[in-house]
Amino acid sequence: MSFVRPEAASALARWSEVLASLLIVALGLWAATGAGWLLQSLGVGILLIGLGLAFTAFRRMQFGQFSGGVGVVDLDERQLSYFAAFDGGAVSLDMLARVTIISGPRQSAAQWFFEEDGGAQLLIPANAAEADLLFDALAALPGVDYDAATKALSSRADQQHVIWSKERAQLH
Repeated sequence: MSFVRPEAASALARWSEVLASLLIVALGLWAATGAGWLLQSLGVGILLIGLGLAFTAFRRMQFGQFSGGVGVVDLDERQLSYFAAFDGGAVSLDMLARVTIISGPRQSAAQWFFEEDGGAQLLIPANAAEADLLFDALAALPGVDYDAATKALSSRADQQHVIWSKERAQLH
């Protein structure tokens, strides 16, 4: 018998990483207001680490906000894979040329579109299982526009939002 409603348990699970990092921030604040310069400096360090973790956890949570979609996302050895009954594929993070989010009138219609140099493409629904792993995949790409990704995932317009593209070498 559970004393927590399923909706509340789901919300707590979704926010658990953010809440844990906020506990670290609270510990840092407590230590920073303590007596002695050693405890205060240690507290400031813990506070800064906690704030960084909270920021990262909040961003990661926004990427995995949808659920109930078709397929499963996997990230292993710099290879991003998507497995579904009638669709799927894999792309190498080292070979990526562009990452685009295709938004639609329903939030469940949002899709990630990964393009490799050489033509391989991978389309992943934003509500696929383990879609929060896409945050980890994007962390390996320099210059990703996380704010544009968050806005694109919440957009209701039929648009394509390029959130990262490979720098091309200039010949001159």
